[in-house]
Amino acid sequence: MASSARAQAKRETREALIHAGLEAFAAEGLDAPSLDAICARAGFTRGAFYVHFKDRDDFLVAVMEDVLGRFLDAVIATGDEAHDLGHTIERFTGALDLVKHPPGSGSWSASPLLGPLQVSRLTEAAARSPAIRARLVEIIGEAVARVAQATRSGQASGTVRRDIAPEVGAQLLVIAALGLLGATELGVPLDVPAMRAAVVRLLGRS
Repeated sequence: MASSARAQAKRETREALIHAGLEAFAAEGLDAPSLDAICARAGFTRGAFYVHFKDRDDFLVAVMEDVLGRFLDAVIATGDEAHDLGHTIERFTGALDLVKHPPGSGSWSASPLLGPLQVSRLTEAAARSPAIRARLVEIIGEAVARVAQATRSGQASGTVRRDIAPEVGAQLLVIAALGLLGATELGVPLDVPAMRAAVVRLLGRS
């Protein structure tokens, strides 16, 4: 029981630090917030920080994993739906609707799909840190694999065109999702329902 409580407390400390980092990075950018300021925002000491993270880059990787993990879990179907590309497409475009019109105040807690850590800031961090870049590539690769599996299942059931390589179609969808997020950050007007219909026409069995 005691070990379980310690493990729970450790998880909560890590989550609080990541949440504080998200808020600080959103308000000040990736470089300005000091580790001391992030720790103070979370209510912990720098010593607690180093229990969970080796250094600033390791922390940024954890923040990125948390944010992108939430987003990809929201837009990529799981369970039985993971075997139907139609569900995956619906989740992609439905999630983009939420990103474009986030509920509530638009804060990290109100919009868990990507939160305040913008795509542009993720790519900026990846450009200057090999560790962050490597992990970002891995996360995107994991997402592609999940969508490719849905594509194969759709082809087997006859709902997806068989002349599309599953990996290629998956790459297009995942990269498009990230690109669309970047476009919403810039304020590019998007007709999400029309885009959804176009994807279905392109990938669906003719």
